[in-house]
Amino acid sequence: MKLLRRSKKQETIEIPGLILPLPDGTPVRQFPASFIDNMRAMINRVERNETIPQRLAVVSALRAEGVSHICLALATTLAHDTTKKVCVVDLNWWWPSNVVDDENPGLAGVISGEASLEEVITPSGWSNLAFVSAGNVQQGLRPVMARSSILKDILEELSQKYDHLILDIPAILATSDAIPLASLADACCVVVQHGITTTEDISSALDEVAHMKILGVIMNRVKLSTPEKILKYIPIK
Repeated sequence: MKLLRRSKKQETIEIPGLILPLPDGTPVRQFPASFIDNMRAMINRVERNETIPQRLAVVSALRAEGVSHICLALATTLAHDTTKKVCVVDLNWWWPSNVVDDENPGLAGVISGEASLEEVITPSGWSNLAFVSAGNVQQGLRPVMARSSILKDILEELSQKYDHLILDIPAILATSDAIPLASLADACCVVVQHGITTTEDISSALDEVAHMKILGVIMNRVKLSTPEKILKYIPIK
């Protein structure tokens, strides 16, 4: 009985990653193929039984678990693979992302009346993907902002312009304002950093968003102990 060997000349199909550009072509983020493939797999799983909600909040229990990165990756994947218009809305006045220029007044400027909504929408290099930054808000005013009717009206106006709003929410266990902000969405997904977030923290965070529709949990920065030589033959999802 002869053993069949894999031909060394056999070619593998490389799935390209995605580069998120600004209007001038400057790359904002580059996402590797494996990461984008996981985003697509997640979207496929959700769409087996339903559609991606118009407003999706991305949350985590603790800070620095990768919420902003997941928001951008998910929005980039949706915008690239479909004709849907997508907008990433940063609602994290505590630890805002750095996608948009600091001089942009963001949502804070719109709420305070210093800028119009059109002025703070930052386009990407793709016609169907845009960003709205959080802006700068004094710490004492953040609870008021998070619960203001003006913010609700702004999101309603954005919902008229875009098919999907991806809401970047501050860490649930870091501020009590995270829950009213997340509740502005139709559903949420929870980001968990593998090997860092404790079971107790995850449980507490899930309890806080139990009133919402939870699409699932995203394990971020997963590290496996399997040797790389073997791992390359194993599909990771």
